[in-house]
Amino acid sequence: MERKYSQQLLTSMLERQHVINENGLDILIKPIPETDEPGVLDPRFYQSMESILKGFKGMLVKMMLKGSRKKNIQKSAAQMRKMMNGVNSIPISEGVDVRHATVQNGDVAVPVRIYTSQKKNGELQPVFYYIHGGGFVAGGPEVVEDMCKLVVANTGCVSIQVDYRLAPENPYPAGLDDCYTVLKWIYAHAEEFNGDPNRICISGDSAGGNLATVCAMKDRDEGTQMVKAQALLYPSVDAAGMQEHMKRRDVYEISPSQEKEIRSILDLLSGGLGTVGLGEYLGVPDDTIPHVSPLRGDLKGMPPTIILFGEYDFLRIEDDAYALKLKESGVKVKTVRYKGLSHGFADQVGVTPQAEDSLIEIGNFMLENV
Repeated sequence: MERKYSQQLLTSMLERQHVINENGLDILIKPIPETDEPGVLDPRFYQSMESILKGFKGMLVKMMLKGSRKKNIQKSAAQMRKMMNGVNSIPISEGVDVRHATVQNGDVAVPVRIYTSQKKNGELQPVFYYIHGGGFVAGGPEVVEDMCKLVVANTGCVSIQVDYRLAPENPYPAGLDDCYTVLKWIYAHAEEFNGDPNRICISGDSAGGNLATVCAMKDRDEGTQMVKAQALLYPSVDAAGMQEHMKRRDVYEISPSQEKEIRSILDLLSGGLGTVGLGEYLGVPDDTIPHVSPLRGDLKGMPPTIILFGEYDFLRIEDDAYALKLKESGVKVKTVRYKGLSHGFADQVGVTPQAEDSLIEIGNFMLENV
């Protein structure tokens, strides 16, 4: 299918992108393709904002209903699944094969999908291991399938994504255990599907970004050195501090012409997601532990990292902090900020130019670092 935007919009971003330095951290700024006006929303996001706000208002209502905390968590999880489980992309990649498999994690059969290029050259290829987002309670392989296919089409790599168990039905660390078990399986079996076990890049968006970087942390701690790079799309990295981060407004540049709309997005997200902490969804009593809030852990020895997020993402503050701490810990890090965007744009492959651009950035970073 054809993209819903012209190639010129991708070119416009590339020609006008630039690097700034904030608090000692270099950040690659990706402009809105059509404008350099500061403090405004991307026009595609602006048009979709009404449905986004409606969905989050519904989720907030579920959270605030009278009843037990457990029931409210279950209701809000159900609402999040209604919001997040739809496919927002259109297929634009050709020449990619998909097959299904399962990986045993004890008594649990964990589904995985394996994406390979039809253009094989006989050499082992890098492995792009992807973990979907969805607040630890929602999302699924279908939502991010076109993302994986695009990276394969662009780079010739092998991509694998995991359908891990979700909270609250499966409390922490069930989902993390599934993801880490699949990482070890990939390392052991990569050559069977033309993948190079010594060139693994782990990646994920939002909650999936959390699981990806925690898997890399576990790999580092165990000395197994399976992960050679990580690509994190607007990752959740500080569950313990999320509610405090989301109250801040001083970091956001907001034009008076769109102040009402932008503040509505930030206020609703902080109000809705701040009502029930991620630790409660996950069923973990201490959400300050590094395997839930990796920002609070030791980051020395982590693999080369690329972090990408939107200007108005409610996770921007913790993502900035994570990138800076990685840099200060001696880790190679590339930080990319997309002007005019909020949370969750990368699964809109073929719909928004920024989604495609972010996956081009990730593919290039993978090839340069694994």
